[in-house]
Amino acid sequence: MLDINPTAVLTQAIAFILLALFMAKFVFGPVGASIDSRQREIQGTLDQIAEDRRAMERTRSDYEQRLANIEAEAREHISGAVRQAQEEAAAITTKARDEATAHRDRVLAEIDQERKKAIVQIRTEMADLAVVAAGKILEREINPAVHRDLIRDFIQEVGTAS
Repeated sequence: MLDINPTAVLTQAIAFILLALFMAKFVFGPVGASIDSRQREIQGTLDQIAEDRRAMERTRSDYEQRLANIEAEAREHISGAVRQAQEEAAAITTKARDEATAHRDRVLAEIDQERKKAIVQIRTEMADLAVVAAGKILEREINPAVHRDLIRDFIQEVGTAS
């Protein structure tokens, strides 16, 4: 059967209890405190990481908002510059068209004036030729009143013919 020595069992039980108390006091206590300290330190680090992550997200959100504002402002500046360029192009085109129209009108006026001068010159030359021709045909002297009437009639006939 089993030979159990109650004194040895009791001695071993007391030794085990003393060992457990000793370990609880000098080993488990400091190790537990160290573990608790380390756990608090890790939790503090995790909390700091979470706070840093939230701050980073806020900063990223702020930067994205600023970037969106900058992009919108840049688009606004670009569209303003395009609009201004279009207005300037339209103004330049209008000015060029107005200048071309004014130049054309001046040239047409000069052409009309030169045509009128040419007509007057041709009529004068034709009148002189008519007088010379009439003088040769008649080979006589015509009095000045008749002479003026003949020239006036001739100029009117030539004027209506042209």
